[in-house]
Amino acid sequence: MPKQAQADRCVEIGSKAILDAIGDAISIQDRDLRIVYQNPAHIRLMGEHLGEYCYAAYQQKSEACQGCHLLQCFADGEIHRRQSSAVKPDRGVIHVEIVSAPVSDASGAIVGGIESVRDVTDRVLMEERLQKQLAAIETSMDGIAILNSEGEYVYLNHAHAEVYGYPAAAELIGKSWRCLYEDDELERFQRDVLPILFERGAWRGEATGRRADGSRFPQELSLTITKDGGIICVVRDISDLRQSESQLRLLNLDLQARARELTAVNRELESFSYTVSHDLRKPLTVIKGYCELIQEGCGSQLKADCGEYLKEICQGADNMNLLIDALLRFSRISRSELHQQTVDLSAIATTVAAELGMTEPGRRVTFRIAESVTAEGDADLLRVVLDNLLGNAWKYTRGKEQAVIEFGMMGVEGGAAYYVRDNGWGFDMAHAGQLFAPFLRLPGAGAEGYGIGLATVERIVKRHGGKVWAEGEPGKGATVFFTL
Repeated sequence: MPKQAQADRCVEIGSKAILDAIGDAISIQDRDLRIVYQNPAHIRLMGEHLGEYCYAAYQQKSEACQGCHLLQCFADGEIHRRQSSAVKPDRGVIHVEIVSAPVSDASGAIVGGIESVRDVTDRVLMEERLQKQLAAIETSMDGIAILNSEGEYVYLNHAHAEVYGYPAAAELIGKSWRCLYEDDELERFQRDVLPILFERGAWRGEATGRRADGSRFPQELSLTITKDGGIICVVRDISDLRQSESQLRLLNLDLQARARELTAVNRELESFSYTVSHDLRKPLTVIKGYCELIQEGCGSQLKADCGEYLKEICQGADNMNLLIDALLRFSRISRSELHQQTVDLSAIATTVAAELGMTEPGRRVTFRIAESVTAEGDADLLRVVLDNLLGNAWKYTRGKEQAVIEFGMMGVEGGAAYYVRDNGWGFDMAHAGQLFAPFLRLPGAGAEGYGIGLATVERIVKRHGGKVWAEGEPGKGATVFFTL
């Protein structure tokens, strides 16, 4: 073999060895787009298709693809680049970068083309992820920035620029973060913040920044050192938070002052109520005493109607004493200390029902008391609640041939509600809002009672963190509910 031919053969073998060793997928097509060479990487990526037309092998078409880059190479002799995607059964969608170049013979005539295919799927997916992350950063309400190892801005989102009063992020690119703080704050950073940041790799705390107009503002900062010595900075303006905290402190101080005033007023009112109630007893006792003396000493000399007047005065004094007792009990409800325990309400209701039955043995009243109804609260105060509610039901069923009074428990709004129901006089729901006001009696109550019973129930229930309400209809009874 002549030396030149031998040299050409060596070059050919060497060229093939180079192409076989290249990591990118390489293929060569003739002018008809028939595949005449594939390196091992190309076979792994695209499958072995020697002797096939590229458009049939890769695109399953019967003719060349429109805009084929190899044909463009044959026409203009230039190198062309493009990015494409394809679906692989074993991998799904893959992304490739293709470089197409013409191949010429010794005379310069284009005899075919060579294509280099590089799998860029990982890069494309990474770019897509970065784009999503960048979009999230750009839409973040927090200011986010990246600084190089010199502390200069290389990236910041719009919120970061806005926090410091700059209309555009570009105004801070290349500038040092130090331009955003006063000298005293820079000294604090140098003394207290940066040593911790570089030692631990991260720092989080508060600082005072300076806006573009020179105004200062409180901020929350989160700093993290990157692998190349740069800094990721997240900043948040907390001016509104500080203002809200200040307002909240003032409100709390005002509430504390008002609470102290209210406590003092309540003490004064309780003391006043207690004192007045006791002071009223003396003149009532005197009035009743003199009335009784007049009846005993002069009764025979009095006209009949005068004797009746004296009886009315004595009865009035007795009623006034009973009202004073009720007022004192009502006042003590607010002052007594709560003793929390599990209370058997069914047992209490049974006892109260028995006591009511003894007061009027001749009445026909059916009590329906649910069993095993318990609650957490103060036993003495809850006894007062049932005394009043069952006592009211007893009073407002008077006159019924067959009165029925029920006590039980039911589910309400995810919790438990206790109730006392009767089939007595009932009431108009238009008056429901006034039932628990002191000294107001249910319509039809006549002169019996002082209108303190339901007010006492409401006060006790509220002290237990609950609420009380009533439902009724004239002539069809009433139900009082309460929660604890």
